[in-house]
Amino acid sequence: MKKMRFMVSLALCLALLAPAAISETRACASPAWYRQQRTYAPQPVASQKGAERTDMATEVVRQVNAERAKAGLSPLRADAELTRAARVRAAEIAVKFSHTRPDGSAWSTVSGRVYGENIAMGQKTADKVMAAWLTSQGHRANILRPGFGSIGVCCYISGGVTYWVQLFGK
Repeated sequence: MKKMRFMVSLALCLALLAPAAISETRACASPAWYRQQRTYAPQPVASQKGAERTDMATEVVRQVNAERAKAGLSPLRADAELTRAARVRAAEIAVKFSHTRPDGSAWSTVSGRVYGENIAMGQKTADKVMAAWLTSQGHRANILRPGFGSIGVCCYISGGVTYWVQLFGK
């Protein structure tokens, strides 16, 4: 009986943690804990060559704000620091597609102003990446989180693959 209770408890914990692992939002831990984890020294990946598509990033911001308007939320403002950090993360995910940075640090160490991250790869248009994010519970939650007020987006093409990063701030 104890083993059965343990297994049920473990299954519930995993079910509760799965959405957070997918969207990688820091709502699950205290802001103080995350501030202690930050390095504040983002290191771009110099060895990765690619091209940024600002037109597609701008379209993603437009579509995010259209979705937020449908939900009765205020629009996110484009933020230069978050956009810079999104560029760093986009080059990083072209090397290692993960919410963990190539040096092993947390995604949130890219900037002190980052509170949420959505990443994607392979979608060739803003419409397709937004459709993918909006059908994912965790990614959609980040896009529609009422507490977010700013956004930085990067669309980065490397080796014929398109990488996308959305970073959200307060």
